[in-house]
Amino acid sequence: MSQAPSQPSLRFVHASDFHLECPLGGVAEVPENLRELFLEAPFLAALQVFETVLAEGADALLLSGDVVDFDRVGPRAIVFLTEQFQRLNQHGVAVYWACGDADPSDSWPASVELPENVHIFPVGRVESIPHQRGDETVALIQGISRQHAMAFDDEGFHRDVNGLFTVGISYGTAASPGAEGDRVHYMALGGQHRRQTVDQSPGIAHYAGTPQGRTPEESGPRGCTLVTVDEAGNVKTRFVATDQIRWVTEMVEITAGTDHEALYQQLLDRIAKLRDKHQERNLLVTWQITGHGTLLYHIRRGGVSDSITQQLRDRHGAESPAVWTVAIECDAPLEVPAEWYDQETIRGDLLRHFQQLEADDEIRLGLTDFLPEDSRDGPMAELAEVNADDRPALLLAASKLGIDLMDGDDL
Repeated sequence: MSQAPSQPSLRFVHASDFHLECPLGGVAEVPENLRELFLEAPFLAALQVFETVLAEGADALLLSGDVVDFDRVGPRAIVFLTEQFQRLNQHGVAVYWACGDADPSDSWPASVELPENVHIFPVGRVESIPHQRGDETVALIQGISRQHAMAFDDEGFHRDVNGLFTVGISYGTAASPGAEGDRVHYMALGGQHRRQTVDQSPGIAHYAGTPQGRTPEESGPRGCTLVTVDEAGNVKTRFVATDQIRWVTEMVEITAGTDHEALYQQLLDRIAKLRDKHQERNLLVTWQITGHGTLLYHIRRGGVSDSITQQLRDRHGAESPAVWTVAIECDAPLEVPAEWYDQETIRGDLLRHFQQLEADDEIRLGLTDFLPEDSRDGPMAELAEVNADDRPALLLAASKLGIDLMDGDDL
């Protein structure tokens, strides 16, 4: 007679950081054909999380904080979440919610009753809940909600003494690096927008990340995590993409012979590859140009970057799905012939002056003296001062501007 399985198989969907109150942003210009999607994307991505729960036949949805800031959102988010929770309730799917900074545990409106399948964990202590499948307890779910500025507390997490698979849910952790998952079998963490597994043994600790990136800094696929547990207790995680618009930062290397037209064609070729890689996704692309050649100091705001950006937007920005160029940037150091520094020309003087500014951090870059006297003590004066962190980027941009404007002139 075969031995009974020691652990029932389980399926969870782990998600966090919906931030339904935050539309997409971080760009100077939003394409007209994507404006509505910029507003709707957080809700559409969250909807895909709930769809994933049902499509995968999950036992439960684990929410690890920052679902929505009720102080910054209207009734739509409350209606949306209530409807989605009720959908899961109709299919017998539990929701375990550990709140974070944006969604304190007492922020759900008292006038709106949560469906019975939703459990919000308390603040200040870890609560343990047996997860039922019919009349059988198949897992132990532990969680704690956190409020802003409250210290993390991992002490209450512990594996079930009877060997049940134990899940922890928390907005962040106080555990030392590499020990975040030691207390349970799977630690569902929130409060970090980037998907990351921070511990794999003896337990797994995982940040699901946000279902929808909101700025160019949140590039790459975004979604939720499907967690499966087999009868031997082995855990596997699988990423499920839910983002409706995907931010992409793409590195492109050019050579000394690359000119304006060659770079444009190179970017067109790369767009075709991006379409194949990110099928059915609207893409917002920031191009990072590296390499060698004189074209590098023409790639700046107001220079070649602007003209190629407009070409790419005209060609691919209005398609469906769209590929919209956010910006073409180049942080590569200035490359000019060494003899230019020795020339007795305006360009030579400019290069030597920038060389001196780069070598001596004590030379002040503030522009306050150029402001009208009545503006030297107000907000404009603060903007005119350059801090140490911004100095290298400012000098690089200014040097490229100067050389670009003088290029081709014997000055």
